[in-house]
Amino acid sequence: MNTVMERPVVLSASATGNTRSNTVDIMKGIAISLMAFGHTSQGMYARGWWVGPRHFFAEDLIYSFHMPVFFVVAGLFVLKSLERRGAKSFTLEKLKTILYPYLLWAVLYAVLEPFITRYKNSHHPFELKSFAVSLLIGEQGWFLYTLFGCLMIAVLMRSWPAWLRLLAGVIAGMLIPSGMPVVGMIAREFCFLAVGMWIGIGTYSILRTSALTSAAVFIGLAAFQAAMIWRFGAANRWNYVLLGLTGTAGVFFLSRLIEQWKLGDLFCWLGRGSLGVFLMGAFVQGATREFLFRALHTREFWLQLLVPTVTSTIIPAFVWYQQDRLRLRWLFSWPIGKSSASTIQAKSGV
Repeated sequence: MNTVMERPVVLSASATGNTRSNTVDIMKGIAISLMAFGHTSQGMYARGWWVGPRHFFAEDLIYSFHMPVFFVVAGLFVLKSLERRGAKSFTLEKLKTILYPYLLWAVLYAVLEPFITRYKNSHHPFELKSFAVSLLIGEQGWFLYTLFGCLMIAVLMRSWPAWLRLLAGVIAGMLIPSGMPVVGMIAREFCFLAVGMWIGIGTYSILRTSALTSAAVFIGLAAFQAAMIWRFGAANRWNYVLLGLTGTAGVFFLSRLIEQWKLGDLFCWLGRGSLGVFLMGAFVQGATREFLFRALHTREFWLQLLVPTVTSTIIPAFVWYQQDRLRLRWLFSWPIGKSSASTIQAKSGV
Protein backbone atom coordinates (compact mmCIF):
# COMPACT_ATOMS: atom_id res chain seq x y z
CA MET A 1 0.00 0.00 0.00
CA ASN A 2 1.36 3.40 -0.99
CA THR A 3 1.80 6.00 1.70
CA VAL A 4 2.79 9.66 1.54
CA MET A 5 6.27 8.59 2.55
CA GLU A 6 6.51 6.16 -0.36
CA ARG A 7 4.62 7.73 -3.23
CA PRO A 8 6.28 7.37 -6.64
CA VAL A 9 7.95 10.22 -8.47
CA VAL A 10 7.71 10.39 -12.25
CA LEU A 11 9.66 13.33 -13.55
CA SER A 12 8.70 12.52 -17.11
CA ALA A 13 5.06 13.17 -16.26
CA SER A 14 5.99 16.74 -15.52
CA ALA A 15 8.32 16.97 -18.44
CA THR A 16 6.17 15.40 -21.09
CA GLY A 17 2.66 16.10 -19.91
CA ASN A 18 0.58 18.93 -18.53
CA THR A 19 0.80 18.01 -14.83
CA ARG A 20 3.28 20.05 -12.83
CA SER A 21 5.56 18.30 -10.39
CA ASN A 22 5.89 19.81 -6.94
CA THR A 23 9.34 18.21 -6.69
CA VAL A 24 10.57 20.18 -9.70
CA ASP A 25 9.22 23.47 -8.31
CA ILE A 26 10.74 22.75 -4.90
CA MET A 27 14.10 22.20 -6.59
CA LYS A 28 13.81 25.60 -8.22
CA GLY A 29 12.77 27.15 -4.90
CA ILE A 30 15.83 25.75 -3.16
CA ALA A 31 18.11 26.87 -5.97
CA ILE A 32 16.73 30.43 -6.12
CA SER A 33 17.01 30.73 -2.32
CA LEU A 34 20.65 29.67 -2.49
CA MET A 35 21.20 32.24 -5.23
CA ALA A 36 19.75 34.96 -3.00
CA PHE A 37 21.91 33.81 -0.09
CA GLY A 38 25.01 33.83 -2.28
CA HIS A 39 24.32 37.33 -3.57
CA THR A 40 23.67 38.65 -0.07
CA SER A 41 26.91 37.18 1.21
CA GLN A 42 28.78 38.71 -1.73
CA GLY A 43 27.42 42.14 -0.87
CA MET A 44 28.46 41.76 2.76
CA TYR A 45 31.91 40.52 1.82
CA ALA A 46 32.45 43.43 -0.58
CA ARG A 47 31.66 45.87 2.22
CA GLY A 48 33.90 44.16 4.73
CA TRP A 49 30.96 43.04 6.85
CA TRP A 50 31.50 39.30 6.49
CA VAL A 51 32.81 37.65 9.65
CA GLY A 52 35.26 34.78 9.22
CA PRO A 53 35.89 32.54 6.18
CA ARG A 54 33.22 32.60 3.51
CA HIS A 55 34.22 30.84 0.35
CA PHE A 56 33.63 27.16 1.12
CA PHE A 57 29.84 27.24 1.55
CA ALA A 58 28.68 30.68 0.42
CA GLU A 59 30.79 30.65 -2.74
CA ASP A 60 32.37 27.36 -3.78
CA LEU A 61 29.77 24.83 -2.65
CA ILE A 62 26.62 26.73 -3.63
CA TYR A 63 27.99 27.86 -6.97
CA SER A 64 28.99 24.33 -7.92
CA PHE A 65 25.37 23.31 -8.53
CA HIS A 66 22.68 25.93 -7.91
CA MET A 67 22.54 27.19 -11.51
CA PRO A 68 22.80 23.72 -13.14
CA VAL A 69 19.57 22.90 -11.29
CA PHE A 70 17.71 25.48 -13.36
CA PHE A 71 19.10 24.25 -16.67
CA VAL A 72 18.30 20.61 -15.91
CA VAL A 73 14.75 21.55 -14.91
CA ALA A 74 14.31 23.76 -17.99
CA GLY A 75 15.46 20.87 -20.18
CA LEU A 76 12.69 18.62 -18.87
CA PHE A 77 10.06 20.58 -20.76
CA VAL A 78 11.85 21.27 -24.04
CA LEU A 79 11.02 18.32 -26.29
CA LYS A 80 7.36 18.09 -25.36
CA SER A 81 7.01 21.83 -25.86
CA LEU A 82 8.67 21.58 -29.27
CA GLU A 83 6.41 18.70 -30.19
CA ARG A 84 3.31 20.61 -29.16
CA ARG A 85 4.18 24.06 -30.56
CA GLY A 86 6.71 23.46 -33.29
CA ALA A 87 10.11 25.11 -33.56
CA LYS A 88 8.83 28.46 -34.83
CA SER A 89 6.20 28.97 -32.13
CA PHE A 90 8.57 27.65 -29.45
CA THR A 91 11.24 30.16 -30.47
CA LEU A 92 8.72 33.01 -30.49
CA GLU A 93 7.58 32.11 -26.98
CA LYS A 94 11.17 32.12 -25.69
CA LEU A 95 11.73 35.51 -27.28
CA LYS A 96 8.74 36.82 -25.32
CA THR A 97 9.36 35.11 -21.98
CA ILE A 98 13.16 34.94 -21.76
CA LEU A 99 14.93 37.32 -24.15
CA TYR A 100 12.41 40.15 -23.67
CA PRO A 101 12.79 40.33 -19.84
CA TYR A 102 16.57 40.06 -20.27
CA LEU A 103 16.59 43.16 -22.50
CA LEU A 104 13.96 45.05 -20.49
CA TRP A 105 15.62 44.60 -17.11
CA ALA A 106 19.03 45.49 -18.53
CA VAL A 107 17.55 48.83 -19.62
CA LEU A 108 15.81 49.29 -16.26
CA TYR A 109 19.07 48.72 -14.41
CA ALA A 110 20.83 51.25 -16.65
CA VAL A 111 18.09 53.86 -16.11
CA LEU A 112 18.03 53.39 -12.34
CA GLU A 113 21.81 53.28 -11.93
CA PRO A 114 22.26 57.06 -11.34
CA PHE A 115 19.65 56.97 -8.57
CA ILE A 116 21.00 53.97 -6.67
CA THR A 117 24.73 54.29 -7.26
CA ARG A 118 25.30 56.06 -3.91
CA TYR A 119 24.09 52.91 -2.16
CA LYS A 120 26.29 50.53 -4.13
CA ASN A 121 29.77 49.35 -3.29
CA SER A 122 31.08 50.28 -6.75
CA HIS A 123 30.01 52.49 -9.63
CA HIS A 124 30.68 52.35 -13.35
CA PRO A 125 29.69 55.44 -15.39
CA PHE A 126 27.18 54.65 -18.13
CA GLU A 127 28.56 54.47 -21.65
CA LEU A 128 26.19 53.56 -24.46
CA LYS A 129 28.77 51.59 -26.44
CA SER A 130 29.88 49.55 -23.44
CA PHE A 131 26.26 48.93 -22.46
CA ALA A 132 25.38 47.73 -25.97
CA VAL A 133 28.37 45.39 -26.07
CA SER A 134 27.60 43.97 -22.62
CA LEU A 135 24.01 43.43 -23.72
CA LEU A 136 25.10 41.51 -26.82
CA ILE A 137 27.53 39.24 -24.96
CA GLY A 138 25.19 38.44 -22.07
CA GLU A 139 26.67 40.44 -19.21
CA GLN A 140 23.38 42.12 -18.32
CA GLY A 141 21.85 39.17 -16.49
CA TRP A 142 23.75 36.20 -17.84
CA PHE A 143 21.28 33.49 -16.81
CA LEU A 144 18.39 34.46 -19.09
CA TYR A 145 20.78 35.18 -21.94
CA THR A 146 22.45 31.79 -21.50
CA LEU A 147 19.16 29.95 -21.07
CA PHE A 148 17.83 31.46 -24.31
CA GLY A 149 21.02 30.46 -26.14
CA CYS A 150 20.86 26.93 -24.76
CA LEU A 151 17.21 26.60 -25.81
CA MET A 152 17.97 27.76 -29.33
CA ILE A 153 20.73 25.16 -29.60
CA ALA A 154 18.23 22.60 -28.30
CA VAL A 155 15.90 23.54 -31.17
CA LEU A 156 18.69 22.89 -33.67
CA MET A 157 19.61 19.60 -31.97
CA ARG A 158 16.09 18.37 -31.28
CA SER A 159 16.41 15.44 -33.69
CA TRP A 160 19.82 14.34 -32.38
CA PRO A 161 20.11 11.20 -30.23
CA ALA A 162 20.02 12.16 -26.55
CA TRP A 163 23.45 10.68 -25.85
CA LEU A 164 25.04 12.59 -28.73
CA ARG A 165 23.45 15.86 -27.67
CA LEU A 166 24.77 15.37 -24.14
CA LEU A 167 28.23 14.33 -25.33
CA ALA A 168 28.47 17.43 -27.54
CA GLY A 169 27.46 19.59 -24.58
CA VAL A 170 30.02 18.03 -22.24
CA ILE A 171 32.85 18.38 -24.77
CA ALA A 172 31.93 22.00 -25.54
CA GLY A 173 31.73 22.83 -21.84
CA MET A 174 35.17 21.39 -21.18
CA LEU A 175 36.94 22.85 -24.20
CA ILE A 176 35.41 26.33 -24.49
CA PRO A 177 36.38 28.73 -21.68
CA SER A 178 33.34 30.15 -19.89
CA GLY A 179 34.79 33.64 -20.21
CA MET A 180 34.71 33.55 -24.01
CA PRO A 181 32.20 36.18 -25.20
CA VAL A 182 28.75 34.96 -26.31
CA VAL A 183 29.47 31.23 -26.57
CA GLY A 184 31.38 30.58 -23.33
CA MET A 185 28.50 30.68 -20.87
CA ILE A 186 26.18 28.80 -23.24
CA ALA A 187 28.76 26.07 -23.76
CA ARG A 188 29.25 25.80 -19.99
CA GLU A 189 25.57 25.19 -19.23
CA PHE A 190 24.12 23.43 -22.28
CA CYS A 191 25.10 19.96 -21.07
CA PHE A 192 22.73 20.38 -18.10
CA LEU A 193 19.86 21.34 -20.39
CA ALA A 194 20.73 18.26 -22.46
CA VAL A 195 20.50 16.10 -19.33
CA GLY A 196 17.05 17.49 -18.65
CA MET A 197 16.00 16.82 -22.23
CA TRP A 198 17.20 13.23 -21.92
CA ILE A 199 15.28 12.72 -18.69
CA GLY A 200 12.17 14.18 -20.27
CA ILE A 201 12.29 12.12 -23.46
CA GLY A 202 11.30 8.59 -22.52
CA THR A 203 9.57 6.74 -19.74
CA TYR A 204 12.13 7.78 -17.16
CA SER A 205 10.90 7.53 -13.62
CA ILE A 206 12.41 7.43 -10.14
CA LEU A 207 11.62 4.37 -8.05
CA ARG A 208 9.52 4.76 -4.93
CA THR A 209 11.61 6.49 -2.31
CA SER A 210 10.87 6.70 1.38
CA ALA A 211 11.84 9.68 3.49
CA LEU A 212 14.68 7.62 4.94
CA THR A 213 16.02 6.71 1.50
CA SER A 214 15.76 10.29 0.25
CA ALA A 215 17.57 11.56 3.36
CA ALA A 216 20.32 8.97 3.08
CA VAL A 217 20.95 9.63 -0.62
CA PHE A 218 20.91 13.39 -0.07
CA ILE A 219 23.41 13.15 2.79
CA GLY A 220 25.68 10.92 0.71
CA LEU A 221 25.58 13.27 -2.29
CA ALA A 222 26.09 16.34 -0.09
CA ALA A 223 29.10 14.70 1.55
CA PHE A 224 30.55 13.85 -1.86
CA GLN A 225 29.98 17.42 -3.11
CA ALA A 226 31.62 18.92 -0.03
CA ALA A 227 34.56 16.49 -0.19
CA MET A 228 35.20 17.29 -3.86
CA ILE A 229 35.16 21.03 -3.19
CA TRP A 230 37.33 20.64 -0.09
CA ARG A 231 39.87 18.51 -1.96
CA PHE A 232 39.95 20.17 -5.39
CA GLY A 233 38.61 23.65 -4.74
CA ALA A 234 35.96 25.59 -6.64
CA ALA A 235 34.28 24.02 -9.65
CA ASN A 236 36.07 24.65 -12.93
CA ARG A 237 35.41 23.65 -16.51
CA TRP A 238 36.99 20.22 -15.91
CA ASN A 239 34.79 19.16 -12.99
CA TYR A 240 31.82 21.53 -13.30
CA VAL A 241 29.70 18.95 -15.14
CA LEU A 242 30.22 16.28 -12.48
CA LEU A 243 29.59 18.64 -9.57
CA GLY A 244 26.63 20.23 -11.32
CA LEU A 245 24.97 16.86 -11.85
CA THR A 246 25.69 15.43 -8.40
CA GLY A 247 24.58 18.69 -6.80
CA THR A 248 21.37 18.68 -8.83
CA ALA A 249 20.71 15.08 -7.82
CA GLY A 250 21.24 16.07 -4.20
CA VAL A 251 18.73 18.91 -4.54
CA PHE A 252 16.26 16.47 -6.11
CA PHE A 253 16.43 14.06 -3.17
CA LEU A 254 16.27 16.94 -0.69
CA SER A 255 13.16 18.15 -2.49
CA ARG A 256 11.64 14.68 -2.26
CA LEU A 257 12.39 14.67 1.45
CA ILE A 258 10.73 17.99 2.26
CA GLU A 259 7.89 17.73 -0.25
CA GLN A 260 5.57 16.27 2.42
CA TRP A 261 6.25 19.13 4.85
CA LYS A 262 5.04 22.74 5.03
CA LEU A 263 8.61 23.75 4.22
CA GLY A 264 8.16 22.02 0.89
CA ASP A 265 5.10 24.16 0.18
CA LEU A 266 7.15 27.30 0.79
CA PHE A 267 9.94 26.27 -1.55
CA CYS A 268 7.38 25.17 -4.14
CA TRP A 269 5.81 28.64 -3.95
CA LEU A 270 9.22 30.26 -4.36
CA GLY A 271 10.14 27.95 -7.22
CA ARG A 272 7.08 28.88 -9.24
CA GLY A 273 7.93 32.56 -8.73
CA SER A 274 11.65 32.10 -9.40
CA LEU A 275 11.72 34.30 -12.50
CA GLY A 276 10.41 37.21 -10.45
CA VAL A 277 13.01 36.53 -7.75
CA PHE A 278 15.79 36.40 -10.31
CA LEU A 279 14.78 39.70 -11.93
CA MET A 280 13.80 41.74 -8.86
CA GLY A 281 15.82 40.18 -6.05
CA ALA A 282 18.86 42.45 -6.34
CA PHE A 283 16.75 45.59 -5.87
CA VAL A 284 14.97 44.22 -2.80
CA GLN A 285 18.18 42.85 -1.33
CA GLY A 286 19.97 46.17 -1.70
CA ALA A 287 17.04 48.17 -0.31
CA THR A 288 16.78 45.87 2.72
CA ARG A 289 20.50 46.05 3.40
CA GLU A 290 20.46 49.85 3.25
CA PHE A 291 17.39 50.06 5.49
CA LEU A 292 19.09 47.93 8.13
CA PHE A 293 22.27 49.98 7.88
CA ARG A 294 20.92 53.53 7.53
CA ALA A 295 17.61 53.38 9.38
CA LEU A 296 18.37 50.81 12.08
CA HIS A 297 22.13 51.57 12.13
CA THR A 298 23.16 47.94 12.29
CA ARG A 299 25.74 45.81 10.55
CA GLU A 300 25.01 42.86 12.84
CA PHE A 301 26.15 39.79 10.94
CA TRP A 302 23.11 37.53 11.07
CA LEU A 303 20.61 40.34 10.51
CA GLN A 304 22.47 41.58 7.44
CA LEU A 305 22.83 38.04 6.11
CA LEU A 306 19.40 36.55 6.74
CA VAL A 307 16.95 39.45 6.46
CA PRO A 308 18.00 40.59 2.94
CA THR A 309 18.10 36.95 1.83
CA VAL A 310 14.52 36.40 2.99
CA THR A 311 13.10 39.67 1.66
CA SER A 312 14.83 39.29 -1.72
CA THR A 313 13.03 35.99 -2.24
CA ILE A 314 9.64 36.54 -0.58
CA ILE A 315 8.85 40.06 -1.85
CA PRO A 316 9.71 39.45 -5.54
CA ALA A 317 7.81 36.15 -5.46
CA PHE A 318 4.77 37.94 -4.03
CA VAL A 319 4.96 40.59 -6.77
CA TRP A 320 5.28 37.81 -9.34
CA TYR A 321 2.07 36.17 -8.17
CA GLN A 322 0.26 39.52 -8.07
CA GLN A 323 1.57 40.79 -11.40
CA ASP A 324 -1.80 40.70 -13.15
CA ARG A 325 -3.58 42.47 -10.28
CA LEU A 326 -0.79 45.05 -10.07
CA ARG A 327 -0.68 45.40 -13.87
CA LEU A 328 3.01 44.50 -13.91
CA ARG A 329 2.96 41.58 -16.32
CA TRP A 330 4.96 43.68 -18.80
CA LEU A 331 7.94 43.38 -16.43
CA PHE A 332 8.14 39.63 -16.94
CA SER A 333 6.80 38.85 -20.41
CA TRP A 334 6.02 40.54 -23.70
CA PRO A 335 2.91 42.57 -22.84
CA ILE A 336 0.88 41.73 -25.95
CA GLY A 337 -1.26 38.72 -25.06
CA LYS A 338 -3.25 37.39 -22.13
CA SER A 339 -0.84 35.00 -20.44
CA SER A 340 -1.18 34.70 -16.68
CA ALA A 341 1.74 34.47 -14.26
CA SER A 342 1.51 30.68 -14.20
CA THR A 343 1.48 30.53 -18.00
CA ILE A 344 4.53 32.77 -18.24
CA GLN A 345 6.36 30.62 -15.70
CA ALA A 346 5.52 27.43 -17.56
CA LYS A 347 6.53 28.86 -20.93
CA SER A 348 9.77 30.38 -19.71
CA GLY A 349 10.85 27.20 -17.92
CA VAL A 350 12.56 29.34 -15.25
